[in-house]
Amino acid sequence: MSISLLFAVILTSGVRFKSFWRAAIYLPNVISAVALATMWLQFVFQQKYGLINGFFKAIGAESLAKINWLSSDMKFWAMLIAFCFGSVGYYMLIFLSGIERIPEEYYEAATIDGASKWKQFTNVTMPLLKGVFKTNLTFWSINTVMFFVWSKMFSPLTSEESTITPVVYMYNTVFGTTGVSNRDAGKGAAVGVTLAIIVVLIFVVMNFIIKDEEVEY
Repeated sequence: MSISLLFAVILTSGVRFKSFWRAAIYLPNVISAVALATMWLQFVFQQKYGLINGFFKAIGAESLAKINWLSSDMKFWAMLIAFCFGSVGYYMLIFLSGIERIPEEYYEAATIDGASKWKQFTNVTMPLLKGVFKTNLTFWSINTVMFFVWSKMFSPLTSEESTITPVVYMYNTVFGTTGVSNRDAGKGAAVGVTLAIIVVLIFVVMNFIIKDEEVEY
């Protein structure tokens, strides 16, 4: 979310080729999650010929080049990095639309008053993005709860402990998994209801903390 906000601020700061950079950052969202996960598994995190370890070898960091990103200890972090790469552009566009709706007169007045770029960001941009933050956090909670495809791609045969998310746990409970024939539809339904309640609670808390009437244009 922080990276998305950073990109949105940079793209609205007058950077050249704005349309190109916006399309480039959003491009991973157009690609299928299956194809994107396969790219990370085969071309980025592959231990011998992967892009990351190849980069570490090129700069002489041999100890880092020996990291097995797809081992049980590192797989969750590898999956998290890949997921964030594919999600940044989506939230960036939402932040971008919110920043572009802020009148330019506010920034001009702040500049005349001697406010630095950082002061303008903290005292003008951030307060006027409260509603956008609420929207992004709500979408984020839904996307993380529904974290299924990435987990199954990084652990396709048997669900490893490091890749079991709540939805994967619910799926395995209802339909079973490799070597596990016990199925419990009631327990799986309880997990699903709990996840739905969590999303609703996050939405309620966001509405309570971030109130639209506090925003003044």
